[in-house]
Amino acid sequence: MDAGISRGRALSAKESASRLDVHAVQSVAPAERSCLVRFNSTYIDLIDRRFRLRGMVSSTVVLLGTLGLFLLGFFLLFTLVIPNLEGDGWDWVMYAMVAACVIGAPVLFWQITLRYEFFTYVWYPTRFNRRNRTVYFFTGGKEGAVSVRWDEAVFYIGRGTSEEFLCDLRCSIIEDHVVKRTFAVGHYFDDELKIRAIWEFLRRYMEDGPAEVVDTIDGRQMNLSVVPSLRNCYLFVVASLGPAMLSARFILMPLLLPLVFCRWLVLRSCRMPVWPQWVEEECAVDADDPFSLVEADVMAQEQADASST
Repeated sequence: MDAGISRGRALSAKESASRLDVHAVQSVAPAERSCLVRFNSTYIDLIDRRFRLRGMVSSTVVLLGTLGLFLLGFFLLFTLVIPNLEGDGWDWVMYAMVAACVIGAPVLFWQITLRYEFFTYVWYPTRFNRRNRTVYFFTGGKEGAVSVRWDEAVFYIGRGTSEEFLCDLRCSIIEDHVVKRTFAVGHYFDDELKIRAIWEFLRRYMEDGPAEVVDTIDGRQMNLSVVPSLRNCYLFVVASLGPAMLSARFILMPLLLPLVFCRWLVLRSCRMPVWPQWVEEECAVDADDPFSLVEADVMAQEQADASST
């Protein structure tokens, strides 16, 4: 998914300083950090940065605010407008107040934020094909996907605009020293070392092969599931609390349940990404691939069983 970085410009000094070399070994151990969705000898698919934000706090607040204003409009209609109609100009003022709540607010919130959440895609994968040394970015719509050669892609550690302590792995497609597209790969973190660990996982997979990283995956079982089930939404919200707050999840349940329901509602409204045919043809997997791992249906299965007891 596009990282929201402006196009038609050169890399900034900070971005250039944080560029990552595909041939330089990082000082941290490789780790996929729950970014991995598919793994085999031909390619790996990683999650996009926006996935962990889909249907979470901002979406829940906006959705509940929209519903509240919608209900307020009907409350005003039956308690203030209808009982006080006098056939003069003030009737139109009261009608306008109701219309602003019932129609205007939902339309405004839809345009501002909700249309980017509902009825889009559950996730926007990035695919790294080690055999043809190509990186594919799923974009959806008529375009479908864009690709860039692994050796021509420009990877670097990006920073948040309003929250600079947050960082992520970014890839820019550059032509004639001008940024054409920029994509964020994997989750964001507040620790640069975690981003470097993700990068080292990718780098070793592409440069050295799947055997060099497969055993860094805990039990050769991926923790992240993109199945939009209610259980996965609950597990994702609970995991977002962090280890320090995990034991308080039952006390916080009145606050967590709206997040769980909103995330589930958003993801259920969305389509699963389907790669264009030309991408699938370039990424055919051997039937007897010894490194093909099963996609996870439930997030962090072992932890999920533990948290339910």
